[in-house]
Amino acid sequence: MGEPQLRCSSCGESYADGVIFCPRDGTALSSRAADRGPDPYLGETLEGEFRVDALIGAGAAARVYRAHQLGVERAVALKIMHRDLAANDAQRSRFRREARIAGSLSHPNLVSVLLLSELTQGPERVPFLVLEYLDGLSLRSALSAQGTLSAARTVHVLLQIADAVGEAHQRGIVHRDLKPENVMLVQRGEDSDFVKVLDFGVARAEGGDLAIAATIATRAGAIFGSARYVAPECAAGGPASPQSDVYALATLGYECLTGATPFDGDNAIAVLLKQQSQAVPPLLGHNAGRATPRPIAQFIERNLSKSPSLRAANARSFARELLTAAGDAGLDPGLSMRTRRGYAVPDAIGDVASVPRTSSNEPESVTPRAPPRAPSGSATRRALFLLACFVFGVGAALGIAAQLGAFADKTTPSATRIKGNAP
Repeated sequence: MGEPQLRCSSCGESYADGVIFCPRDGTALSSRAADRGPDPYLGETLEGEFRVDALIGAGAAARVYRAHQLGVERAVALKIMHRDLAANDAQRSRFRREARIAGSLSHPNLVSVLLLSELTQGPERVPFLVLEYLDGLSLRSALSAQGTLSAARTVHVLLQIADAVGEAHQRGIVHRDLKPENVMLVQRGEDSDFVKVLDFGVARAEGGDLAIAATIATRAGAIFGSARYVAPECAAGGPASPQSDVYALATLGYECLTGATPFDGDNAIAVLLKQQSQAVPPLLGHNAGRATPRPIAQFIERNLSKSPSLRAANARSFARELLTAAGDAGLDPGLSMRTRRGYAVPDAIGDVASVPRTSSNEPESVTPRAPPRAPSGSATRRALFLLACFVFGVGAALGIAAQLGAFADKTTPSATRIKGNAP
């Protein structure tokens, strides 16, 4: 085997020319030489504003750095396109499409795009993105460390991913590369599993936003995404759709609950063939998945159907049906109860049951009713203080009234006058 020249964007492993997919995880390898030599950006201040502090990731198209934005004094992430790819018009156009698609979406569970600009390096202009910096770990890292997630934690994570991707579906955008590496778990308040969905680099837009759709060109028969999360119709070279993302969502749920994807193999081709032809192994048949409530397992398996028509129509429908399944399971979502309002499984199962099954064309967010909140200690102390002030005020008013004779015997003066007038 020759000198390593190609790199896997998921695991970072390098391979020689002629290898198409990463043998470890099935990710398509980039057709660019692996980076060599000292890093050209570390320690530099780019555009007089962004001090590059550390390399935090590298993919097929770009490197990602943690940087400090001067003036604003905040941490940001810089996604800088590889210099050799920046010379390719098609690759540069795709990089800009990612920025345009991600920047057009606004949702708490989507990473925020702050700026798209270019670096001038001799005759080349290298595009870069400034993104919200996320201090957390990927869902892949969480699964690698813990093996599986509890059913309640899985529901909590899936609801957030689904609602974020549902925002894209509402705009006519299909993500096409949902996988644990593209889901970050960060701390927000009490919630250590607050989700941020990343990487719209291979997203497809059509119908929902014609301005974006007009810039998206996809080769017929091309397969995008990692093989283990690719829907059967896409594995066969068919077009991606919201139901394709739903399949990937269900695969994520299956992996969170069992520690494994439904299909795996020695290479990506073998996995893609299994996606098209083999039945999904029963979730409850896995040792790690046996504790999963049956309604949740049945919901996941239904959305792994070979036929797109048997799955939820889009990610928002997926989330609503997941809420119903959680209610049917009598699931106590635990931490999910304390997360951001509108993105948690409701406290009472009756609240879950009240979430209607809506039509596939409904774009609205998943917003189950928040559970009633018990009075806090500060609220109780405030009420006692107000009551004390009221009692003190009444007592003072009564004292003043007594000094002014408001409570004196009004019959006495009359009796005195009667005595004084007597002969």
